[in-house]
Amino acid sequence: MKHYVLLATTIATTVLSITCAEAKSWKRPLNVLMLTVDDMNCDSVGAFGCEVSGTTPNIDTLAEDGMRFLHAHVHASSCVPSRNIMMTGRYLYNSGVEGFYGVPTEIVKNPTLPEWFKANGYFVMIRGKESHSTPYYPFPAWDINFRDHGIDGNSRHPDTFYKHTREGIELAKKAGKPFFYNVNIYDPHLALYNWSPKKGPGLNRQDKDNHPSRIYTPEEIVVPGFLPDTPLVRQELAAYYSTVRRADDSVKQVITALKDEGVYDDTVIVFFSDHGMPFPFAKTAMWYHSTHTPLIVRWPGVTESGTVDDEHVLGVVDLFPTLAEGLGLKPPDGLDGLPFVDLLRGGSQKNRKYVYTMYEENVGGNRQPTRSVISKTHGYIFSPWSDGERQFATATRGMASTREIKRLADAGDEKMQQRYDLFLHSTPEQFYDYANDPDALDDLVGDPEEASRIQTYRKAMTHFMETSSDPLLGIFKDRHNRAKAEAYLTKLDAEAKARKQDIRYSRNPAGWKTKQQKKAEAKKTPKLSEEERRLRRKARK
Repeated sequence: MKHYVLLATTIATTVLSITCAEAKSWKRPLNVLMLTVDDMNCDSVGAFGCEVSGTTPNIDTLAEDGMRFLHAHVHASSCVPSRNIMMTGRYLYNSGVEGFYGVPTEIVKNPTLPEWFKANGYFVMIRGKESHSTPYYPFPAWDINFRDHGIDGNSRHPDTFYKHTREGIELAKKAGKPFFYNVNIYDPHLALYNWSPKKGPGLNRQDKDNHPSRIYTPEEIVVPGFLPDTPLVRQELAAYYSTVRRADDSVKQVITALKDEGVYDDTVIVFFSDHGMPFPFAKTAMWYHSTHTPLIVRWPGVTESGTVDDEHVLGVVDLFPTLAEGLGLKPPDGLDGLPFVDLLRGGSQKNRKYVYTMYEENVGGNRQPTRSVISKTHGYIFSPWSDGERQFATATRGMASTREIKRLADAGDEKMQQRYDLFLHSTPEQFYDYANDPDALDDLVGDPEEASRIQTYRKAMTHFMETSSDPLLGIFKDRHNRAKAEAYLTKLDAEAKARKQDIRYSRNPAGWKTKQQKKAEAKKTPKLSEEERRLRRKARK
C-alpha cells in the first residue's frame, strides 16, 4: 500500500510541476509590437483583396500567420486624430486631439498606451511618427525615441527599420523587461512623387536612391471606382502602389529583426493603417475607403494561423482594452473601446454590428465636423458643416487626381461635376450600400425604400453620441436647424483660431512663433541672389 501511495504522490507531484511550468510559460510577459503604415487603403493589401498584383507579399505572410479582421475601421481619417484614438482608447473629442496640433499633457485625461505600458513594467519605444502619435508636451514616457538615435540615410529606407528594431530589442533585453514597440512606417504617405503642373507626379529627392523592391507602371494599375481613369490618375496611382510595396519591404525588415532576435513567438503583433489612401473620397473623409483598415493580429498561443473574422465590426479604439484584458493587466478607467479577446480566441461577441467614425479638422485647423456609422453592409454619414457654400479644406485637394476631377468637370463632364461638388461641399446626410457600392457612388439617402434602414442607422448614431458624450449630439438631434449648426460651427472656428495663437497647442513649443513674428522675420531675411538659388537647385539634384 505504501508503494501505491508513493507512486500516486509522485505522479501527482510530477503533473502539478508540469502544469505549473506550462502555466508559468503561458503567463510569461509578452512583448507588444504596434505596427502601422501611413495612408494605405485596406484594399491595397493582397490579403484584403487588392486587385493590383504583388503589392504586399510580406504583409500577406503576416496575415497568414495571424488573424485578419475584414470589417475593421479606424475612427478618424487623418493621421494625428486617428493615431491618438488608438493611443488613448478614446474618441477624438475625448482624447484631447481633434486635429494637427500639440496638446499639453494636463489636457489628456488618462494614461496613453505607452505611459500605461511603462507603468506596467514595459520598456517602451517608438520608431517614426512620434509627433503624430504622441503630440503631448512634455512627453517623457519613451525609453527610446529613435528620432533621437539618428537614422542612417532616408528615414523611409526599409533597412533602417531592421537596424532600429534589433537595437531596441537588445536594449529591452538588457533592461530585463518586455517591450512595447510602436513602429510607424511612413509609406505610402506622399512619397515617390511631387505633383507638378508641368510634369505631373515625379520622384521626390529623398526617394531617388531608395527604390522599393518593385516599381509599378501606370499600365499595371487598377483604378478604383471613385477616381476617373485618366493617364495622370494612373501615373499618380502607380507612384502610390510603388510606395505601398516599399511599406511592405519595411514590414519584412521589422519581422525579420524579431525573428533574428528570437522574440517573434514571444511578441503580440498588431498591424493596421492609420486611414485610407491620400486621394479624394478616401483620406480626410468619411466614406468607406476613408476608414476601412487592414487589421491583423498575431497573438502567440491565442490566435490561430490564417484565421479570418468576416462577421464582427470593430475599431482600433478597441485595441487598448483588448491588450489590457489579453495581457491580464488593469486598463485605465473611461476608455471608449471594448475588448475583443473573445474574437481572437475564435469566439463571437454581441454589440459588434456598427463602428463609429469621425472627422473634425485638417492640418490647417479648418473645422468640418463629420460623423459616420458603418456596418458590414451600409454606412450613414452626417455632415453638419455642409450648407452648399462652405468648402472642404483637406490635403487631398492638392492631389493630381483631384485636379483631374476638376479638369473633367470644367470640360463639361456632368458626372465629374457632380463628383467634384460632392467632394467640395458634401451634403448634410448620405447613405450607402457598401456591400454593393464600396466606392460610394450611389447615395441612397432620398430613396423611400431605404427610409426605415436609414432611421435605424440614425438611432445607432444617437446611441454612440450619447454613450461617448459627443458634443455633436444636440446638433444631430436638431439637424434641420441650420441656424443652430452655424452657431456651433462659428464657435469651433473661433476655438481653432485661438489655438493657433496659443503656445500650449504648438507641435513644437520650443520653437513656437506667432504668425506676426514669422512675417516679421521673413521681412528681415535677405533674399537669395540668382547664383545662390542656382547652387541650391544644383545641390538638391
